[in-house]
Amino acid sequence: MIFHIDEDAYEKLKKYLDAIGRHFSDKAEGEEILRDIESRIAELFQEKLKKQEEVISIALVDEIIGIMGDPEEIIDTGQPSGQERTSYSGFQGTSRRSRRLYRDPENSVIGGVCGGLGAYFNIDPLIFRVLFIVFFFFGGASILLYLILWIVLPRAETAAQKLEMQGEPVNVSNIERKIREEYETAKENVKAAANSEQAKKTKKAAGNFFSELGKILLVLIKVILIIIGTGFILAGIGLIIGLFSGAFVGLHFFPFGNYEFSLGEFLTPFTDPVNITLLILSLTVLFLIPVIAMIYGLVSLIFSIKSHNRGLTIGAVMLWIVALLMTLGILAMETGNFSDSGISESSGTISITSDTLFIATNTQQKETFEDNLEFDFDLDSEWYITKDLDRIYGSVELDIEEAKGHQYLLEIEKYSKGRNMEDAEYNAEKLNYEYTISNNVLVIDPYFFLDKSSKWRFPKVKVTVEVPEGKYIFLEKETKELLEDVYNVDHISDWRMSGKMWKMTDRGLKLVED
Repeated sequence: MIFHIDEDAYEKLKKYLDAIGRHFSDKAEGEEILRDIESRIAELFQEKLKKQEEVISIALVDEIIGIMGDPEEIIDTGQPSGQERTSYSGFQGTSRRSRRLYRDPENSVIGGVCGGLGAYFNIDPLIFRVLFIVFFFFGGASILLYLILWIVLPRAETAAQKLEMQGEPVNVSNIERKIREEYETAKENVKAAANSEQAKKTKKAAGNFFSELGKILLVLIKVILIIIGTGFILAGIGLIIGLFSGAFVGLHFFPFGNYEFSLGEFLTPFTDPVNITLLILSLTVLFLIPVIAMIYGLVSLIFSIKSHNRGLTIGAVMLWIVALLMTLGILAMETGNFSDSGISESSGTISITSDTLFIATNTQQKETFEDNLEFDFDLDSEWYITKDLDRIYGSVELDIEEAKGHQYLLEIEKYSKGRNMEDAEYNAEKLNYEYTISNNVLVIDPYFFLDKSSKWRFPKVKVTVEVPEGKYIFLEKETKELLEDVYNVDHISDWRMSGKMWKMTDRGLKLVED
């Protein structure tokens, strides 16, 4: 509700409400009391403004305070409600008794109409109920009247409305008393309901229900855990069989497509056979013991088996630690073979009788390679294993640069890893790579390879053709798979450079238009 109020009237009303708020602040029902008091003040304002004025003045505030009363003075003087008293503002007056008709929710059978009528006329509501029933048998008009009163009469919700319904003065002390009575009644009803025989039976029934429900849930959970545990046991047994197969028969590391490598065969190009055997055995034990422990734990949990064989447990833990140390030692030893890098370089002049060099790839090597290809094991598909494991192939990188002199040059750079620089350079020299020059054609092998006796140390081969300024070069179609970051002034990508004629300028390769 919105009211227009003078400034001095506002200040006085605010002080009054603040005083009431402080008075009831330490009481449990204080908030509800204050809310009903404010609601009653608003109703009084509406009534007075309709009869007198549109703006609330200080005189009207004094009158309202006189009606509502000062809670602090009431407590101090012990005056009962309804007697003449000095108000908060000094206004003298008596509370005017008036009844209003409401529906009584606390004394209702259907809608509280009879309860409200009984409170209004100060008569037992039972009399009105009997009258409505009697007149029902004489034409049924009482039903219509009851429904009309149910719709028209408001429900007594607040303490002020309940006081008005009973004809009591609606002031601070009576509102406080009414709300306190409702709180006490509610407490007693709750306490009585909690201690009743029906409540005890309900609690007992609920307890039994949830107890049985808990037992059923525990059984279901146990069944689910048994199913899951059985699945883990079967998976663990399969893993044990696989680990034994890998250690003693040969575990197929890539069991899909045409790739039929065991773990030992896969590791052969990288490490020594003795270390491979020891590594497979240690890895088998490393994974086998936890799997067996898991299976044993699940079986013990499912079938409630109890065992206290500490010696077996300590032995298994010690064996697992030995396998872990052996695995770490072998890995450390083998990774040392890749700790340093080395390079082996060779270069030579390409003598041709023309100002154009044609670059092609060795198609015969490519066909032989593809016929014997078994598996590529690099993320960029640059390393390849053949079926008979006699060789491992690697892709070659081709680059075109400007020559410093007036002749075509060919440079072969071989890279590899090793325990130290000397070992790495030795490994690089053992890389097999070939090319041929016939007339004006340079035929390069698309792959380099290592023999079975050599170990794969992440090698790499780069072929660089240097073209003098003003000379030409033609890249055959097959070279597009070998070109790697070749710069040209036309900014054409590597895979589109093949099948075209190029001229070396002072700024780099330039496409020769047809």
